[in-house]
Amino acid sequence: MLTSIRQFSLLCAAITLGACQPAALPKGQYLQLNPGAGDKAFSLQFDQDRLSGFTGCNRAMGSFSVDKGELVVSQLAGTMMACSEQAMAREQAFMQFLQNKPALSVEDKVLVLRKDDIEYRFSAETQQQNSR
Repeated sequence: MLTSIRQFSLLCAAITLGACQPAALPKGQYLQLNPGAGDKAFSLQFDQDRLSGFTGCNRAMGSFSVDKGELVVSQLAGTMMACSEQAMAREQAFMQFLQNKPALSVEDKVLVLRKDDIEYRFSAETQQQNSR
């Protein structure tokens, strides 16, 4: 009986520790799925601990990590091109979203970022898409 309790305890500890492992983020480039009508798709590129991408009007760059299933972005900066008011407001909202630790998951090969009632979905870009 004592052996069974020890085995059960070890199994529970292994499951608990496994659940604490950081979510693995696929490296590479991702393009937003289904941007709004007339909106340019956001793009994100993850490379080691660096994040960069297109935020609708400008390019952004910073550092990132994944902690407990959340995308943690720090030192986010961007270029300062002028665009339409609508594009700039959309871009600002997206950059704020990235800095608010959205939940990160991969569902059916789609990168999903979610916080409260806001969700962005991205597909991995292929070499063919990059050469356009």
